[in-house]
Amino acid sequence: MGLWKFRDRVTPEQLCAFAEQLAEDSRYTQLYVRKVSKDQHGIGFTYLLPEEEMDDGGHTAYFERTSDTLKRTFGNDLVGWDMANPVWIVK
Repeated sequence: MGLWKFRDRVTPEQLCAFAEQLAEDSRYTQLYVRKVSKDQHGIGFTYLLPEEEMDDGGHTAYFERTSDTLKRTFGNDLVGWDMANPVWIVK
C-alpha cells in the first residue's frame, strides 16, 4: 500500500487519467486520488505482488519500476511517496 504525492500544478484530473492507465493492471486492487496537503494531491494505491515476488527483491523491483514510470511521466512534479509492506487490513 502506498501514496504518491505531486506538486500543486498537477491536477486531480491528470492524476485520475494516470490512475486509470494503472488500473489496467489487475494487481492494483485500489487506486484513488485525494488531497494530501494544503495544495497537493496524490494517488493512493494497493498493489498485490504475486506470491513468488513477496520478498524484498519483489518489493524493490516494483518500487523501481513504478518510480521510473512516475518520474518519466511527472518529472519533478512527483514530490514523494510513502509505501510500506507488510500491511494488515482490518476491514
